[in-house]
Amino acid sequence: MDLVVRVLAALCAFNLALFVHEAGHFMAARLTRMTVYEFSMFIGRPLLLWFRRGDTQYSLRSWPFACYVRIAGMEPEDDHPQGFYKRSRLAQAFVLFSGSAMNFLLAVAIFIFIGVVIGKPVDVTNTIDRVMPGSPAAQIGLMPGDRLVGYKGKAHFRLVEIQKFIQAHPEESIPLEIERNGRRLSLDITPERKSVPEMRDDKLVYRQIGRIGVGFRMRLEHMGIGESIVAGIRDAYRMIQLTVTYLVGLILGKMPLAVAGPVGVAHILYTEAQAGWLSFLSTFAALTVALGAAQLLPIPLADGGRLAIVAVEAIRRKPFDKRKEAVVHLVGFALLLVLMVVITYKDIERIITGGG
Repeated sequence: MDLVVRVLAALCAFNLALFVHEAGHFMAARLTRMTVYEFSMFIGRPLLLWFRRGDTQYSLRSWPFACYVRIAGMEPEDDHPQGFYKRSRLAQAFVLFSGSAMNFLLAVAIFIFIGVVIGKPVDVTNTIDRVMPGSPAAQIGLMPGDRLVGYKGKAHFRLVEIQKFIQAHPEESIPLEIERNGRRLSLDITPERKSVPEMRDDKLVYRQIGRIGVGFRMRLEHMGIGESIVAGIRDAYRMIQLTVTYLVGLILGKMPLAVAGPVGVAHILYTEAQAGWLSFLSTFAALTVALGAAQLLPIPLADGGRLAIVAVEAIRRKPFDKRKEAVVHLVGFALLLVLMVVITYKDIERIITGGG
């Protein structure tokens, strides 16, 4: 059942981030009195469930992945009087930006939920709270409740010192001192090698460290509603800053390209679900911020690409040829499909080889 819960949690989180994004476009379109042909949860055919209210069809489709909103007037041949391009450029920009704005607001809501319901971590103990299945810790029999107290036959080390020792010896057998039910044990363990990002001289580099696959018990402190709202806005803002910093660094060549497709993202969420709800929800917040920021990039098919076109049209006071614009988006779509195939292949390869 734990496996089923983790899989469902990963799929629900991924779909919720996409649903919220499309819901932002939908609500903005309705506020600016654009006609919306369809709002669909999931994609593909056949329709599992649908109903119509006004001009809009609300659908539930067969493939449990993603969702979309279809706004009138966005296709070259569609000249609907209440279509997208019949509204002001300010209204168009509002509709295009609203998807990402909803993703950012979802991150705020997640952090508020963490503060009120789960609690913010204020201290980390050296007591093991969970052991990841298949990890080096699981293989030597470490259990929740065990305490890491030292290494090389010596005890009374701080947790941070023990962690640094483990990280410095990937794929090397090392002796750890464990306390279990008041008894001291000395166990040999071989940390697995993991690649982790690290900022160095304003550049993102990857460092190889050792990990044994345990999570430590944290002391959590619940926050009031008001305090959680302030903290949630602050945490989401910091995460947006980090994401933008990475994207700018990527464009300037200071950051390496690190992307994941749907398979990779689902695997990340599944892995974090193993570490507990706090890790899972924090990663979910990072995902929805990353999705919102990526959609604002000025590239074909992304909202940012359409925003760039709207901005240029506003400056030159003349619309582009919609047929030519459609060709640009079609070419972008073809390139995106090729990119997604490559990324998905790489995601699966990383998962199989254990480097995901």
